[in-house]
Amino acid sequence: MLKQLLLFGLAATTSATACAADLVIAEKGNTDYRIVIPAKSAGEIVDHWLAISAKLMQATFEKNGFQIEVVKEDAASPGKPGIYLGATAFAKKNGLTVETYDDWTYHIKAVGRDLIIAGNDKQDPVYTVRGSKTPLALLGTVKGVCDFLREYAGVRFLFMNMDQSLYAPRSDARGAFNADGSLKIDPRSIAFLPLEKIAVPDAIDVKKTPLLRASYDHSYETFYNIAMNFFPRLSNVQGSEVVWYQVIPTAQYTQSHPEYFALTKEGKRSCELKWGFDHYVPYCVTNQGAQDLVYQQAEKLIAAGEKTISINTMDGFRLCQCNCDECNRLFGIKAEAWDQIYARGRSGKLWQAVFRITERIREKFPEARIVLLNYQDTPVSADVIKAFPENVIVQIQFASQFDFDRLKGVEFPAGICGFEETFTGFGQAGPYLPERTPEHMAEVVQAMARNNVKWSMRDGAIGYVRGIQAPAYYVYGRMLDDPAADWKAIHDEFCTAAFGNTAPQMTQFFDLLHMQIAIYSDFFGVFMPAWSRKYSRSRYHDSKWHVMSMYPPEYCADADALLTAAERAAKEPDVKARLRLIRIEFDYIRKMARIFFLQNAWTMNPSQANLDPLVDALDNWHADLERLAGGTGRSTFQPLSDWPEMRPFNGHFYTHAALENEGYQQQWNKTCLNWDTRAIRAGILTDKHQLKVAAVDAPPAIDAPAWGDASELFFKDRGGMPFNNVRTSMRILRDQDALYVRVESLHPSQHPEDMYEKEPDGNIFTQEYVELGVMPPGSGGKVYRLAVNPVAGSRYDSVVTLDQRNRMIEDVKWNGKWQFDFQTSGEKGPYSLPTRVWTAWFKIPFSDFDAPPPAAGETWRFNAARNRIGQYMLWSDASRVTEIDALGELVF
Repeated sequence: MLKQLLLFGLAATTSATACAADLVIAEKGNTDYRIVIPAKSAGEIVDHWLAISAKLMQATFEKNGFQIEVVKEDAASPGKPGIYLGATAFAKKNGLTVETYDDWTYHIKAVGRDLIIAGNDKQDPVYTVRGSKTPLALLGTVKGVCDFLREYAGVRFLFMNMDQSLYAPRSDARGAFNADGSLKIDPRSIAFLPLEKIAVPDAIDVKKTPLLRASYDHSYETFYNIAMNFFPRLSNVQGSEVVWYQVIPTAQYTQSHPEYFALTKEGKRSCELKWGFDHYVPYCVTNQGAQDLVYQQAEKLIAAGEKTISINTMDGFRLCQCNCDECNRLFGIKAEAWDQIYARGRSGKLWQAVFRITERIREKFPEARIVLLNYQDTPVSADVIKAFPENVIVQIQFASQFDFDRLKGVEFPAGICGFEETFTGFGQAGPYLPERTPEHMAEVVQAMARNNVKWSMRDGAIGYVRGIQAPAYYVYGRMLDDPAADWKAIHDEFCTAAFGNTAPQMTQFFDLLHMQIAIYSDFFGVFMPAWSRKYSRSRYHDSKWHVMSMYPPEYCADADALLTAAERAAKEPDVKARLRLIRIEFDYIRKMARIFFLQNAWTMNPSQANLDPLVDALDNWHADLERLAGGTGRSTFQPLSDWPEMRPFNGHFYTHAALENEGYQQQWNKTCLNWDTRAIRAGILTDKHQLKVAAVDAPPAIDAPAWGDASELFFKDRGGMPFNNVRTSMRILRDQDALYVRVESLHPSQHPEDMYEKEPDGNIFTQEYVELGVMPPGSGGKVYRLAVNPVAGSRYDSVVTLDQRNRMIEDVKWNGKWQFDFQTSGEKGPYSLPTRVWTAWFKIPFSDFDAPPPAAGETWRFNAARNRIGQYMLWSDASRVTEIDALGELVF
């Protein structure tokens, strides 16, 4: 396979210089050619793409001083040679029956002085662009045009810009065209190298089939994606998905068929519990009724004409968690603890349950193919499974040849496809740092070629780091054209085209970068040898460790010097814009690394002299992000002024790039990136925790304006720091009869709507709660404890004392007349927890403590805490909210 690709690569990559004596299309500022497109094609989207492909070719000629017209075939006057694009009558007359191709194959053929570039172009009958009504299409001709322009006309498709819809046809206007009819082109993402001549080999007759039928999800088709072989997964490759939680929604089947859902160790069905969203709910994979519904959905899709569909494996081992008799027999072990659930998954016995469905499909639809992913509880190895059914295509999770090596001894009669763990956004160092080296990506492509992968999807987005990671994307895409190519030459090709006269500095810059990240790319990266949940969650190897390992001060200084030299030497506006994007991403990394090294210095020597520069560096890093996003929170990163089609950090929210919350396999919550520097500057680390309580004339309701005038107090982690991403603050007021406390808690551990209701004095401490410790003067050492969840009626109170041995004694018989209310803000959604706030409101009559209203100047002891399940935050640092020696003071 590699030998064949190598032979083609030698033929297909012949440069314009090498073919100087061959078929000359343009030379010395002149051309007598025209670009010819079909009078009518297979539909609107095909017409549109052939038109903009012709316009891109026209722009390429014009940038080199060659004027060339674009005409439709039925309007083309005789006598002039043409470059014929698509299924023209001329192409058909000369034997190019491209309609027979069912992939991105294209044909370039010279007929006399005429040139044909044609592939199969047709609208997908099922899929549209994700999140829009724009149809997807198979566009073999467009792939041929992109390769022609790169190989013979000096065009380089360099960067993924952010305006993914630029070339999509729109109902109200053609977004791809300027007012004069010319094509809108982003000159920063597409480079046009100067050429004196455009020529192809004489009598060229090349048919090329790309290595993969698809290597992207249902994303926008752009010139970059097509040129780089990032083809969308069309329905002729892998059609619709059958998803358990969509086929068996809890709302429809909880009452009528609870047996469809997993049986818990407590004897309840999972549908009876609160999960928040159906895709979290475990199912009973062996239940015949549940299997019938999955089969029937697959049957509908196949009967409607789909030839290849997927039956999705659920995330989180949710098909391995049922304790019914049939599931216990299948797995041979109960699922009463996570160790048992993981053991079920590792056994691979879930395959047997799913094969009951695929076998039914094979009997009725022998030509249909079912895609199943080897994921978590469906591992693939000869120890687990020897051979797959003849109608099952296995989607292999892989990041390198190591993952294919595990398949030795397993038979795949229907073949395999891929599920890449290459560019994912799940790397332990975070989603906005480069994840892979170009060399690694070249090896990935070669592994796919060796193992005959027909198509591949990616686990996560490819484009979070569109500047610094661009050379790796470029090598990856170009290697898909020719797996036997020299990746280093492709890398240098990128640097030369992207950075012009600054290419020497930027080549060194990237060589240095890739040397630094190689151990991460090849060892710690997703699915690589050191990547594991155990490792990634180990106590002292959090995400910052990877950043510090890859980007030490010496590297940052040298790389910064190279980038600065390039910035000073750059002359062309397009090069300057590309360098600015890389500067933004590099400074993000460089300043983050500096923060972590300063944090280490402060941790080793927690002095004010070490704290001040760390706090300054944190504020500076966040200020950079705020400036680029135009705000904080859910503010999105704005287009660059010198590159309107590009947004840094994938156009995500400020919150995401600021790493305010944990990511998949990433640990950020306990790093200093989330310290509340405002609270630190205000002295929270040395605060005496004494508050002068303001008085009000009327009881302040939970949303009363009076709270805005009360002092705001912040909580910090027990024994630790205050954190912005889970900011917890408190305000306190009083009137003649009662004390009022209002606690605001950002980012609850789960949506309040999904928390369980508890009776008074019930065990509310199994989920998030806020609690107070109140010790009036003269209480005889009693501390009154009040706790609440964000759930109606959920409250707890007790009296805590110490015995003669200083042991805590808690009397739960005490019941005060205090009142509690709560409210939540922010909309509920799968990814909205970081922005949710729940507010607890207490009204505590002074009479609850058998005490008169406090007199002016009187001091009560007090503390407040929030337990965010695993994260305990207090106003006054203590082991618990009722610890007497740690109580703060309320001064009335």
